[in-house]
Amino acid sequence: MEDMISSNFPIPWSMTRAEKATLIQLLQNIRPEVAIEIGTYNGGSLQVLSEFSEKVYAIDITPEYRDEQCNRLKNVEYLLGDSKVMIPQLINKINDSNENIEFVLIDGDHSTKGVLEDITNILKIVPKKPITIILHDSFNPACRKGMKAYDYSNNDYVHKVELDYVTGAFNHDGLYREMWGGFGLIQLRPDKRTESIAVSEYQGKLYRVTYFRSIHFFRKLFWFLKPIYKIFKK
Repeated sequence: MEDMISSNFPIPWSMTRAEKATLIQLLQNIRPEVAIEIGTYNGGSLQVLSEFSEKVYAIDITPEYRDEQCNRLKNVEYLLGDSKVMIPQLINKINDSNENIEFVLIDGDHSTKGVLEDITNILKIVPKKPITIILHDSFNPACRKGMKAYDYSNNDYVHKVELDYVTGAFNHDGLYREMWGGFGLIQLRPDKRTESIAVSEYQGKLYRVTYFRSIHFFRKLFWFLKPIYKIFKK
């Protein structure tokens, strides 16, 4: 599977095999008229969005990391700058146009505040067609907290929220006791929701068990030692 993906999409990308396969399958099925990616980095996932979308808006603040193979992606419009500024401008433009957003990948700022702000700004879209939003790194505690902080009940276009659409990983890529990866999913529809909505955590128990064995938990538990650590590190 990995060799087949690499041969079709040669730009390296920081996702697990399950995430790569899921992203490819989703985009093959949706074939978005317009897609948005927040957080391009070297362009690994962007090459997949470009392959299956008619047009892609790629928002990123670090263009120096972009792989030179991205130059062949002719249907991509790069928007350089802070997503907090770029997303509202883009959404205003789209809401006032005939463009149909059908897919969004949020994988930019990984702080709790940053994730919340990206979700808040993206969910100002007024959907003309169903929209699938993928939230990368939903298994990371800071990212997950940001994903849960948004009040989905106040957005009538949100019909589904699942934080464990694809389960994340522990100790992935040699990151000792760290929790990363995972896909959260938000589904928007043009028709307004008539029932209440709850945030689903399909693998919530696995997340909690892993968290109490992770470096994230111990950092939070011993936060008061951080100033001492900085002194001895000098």
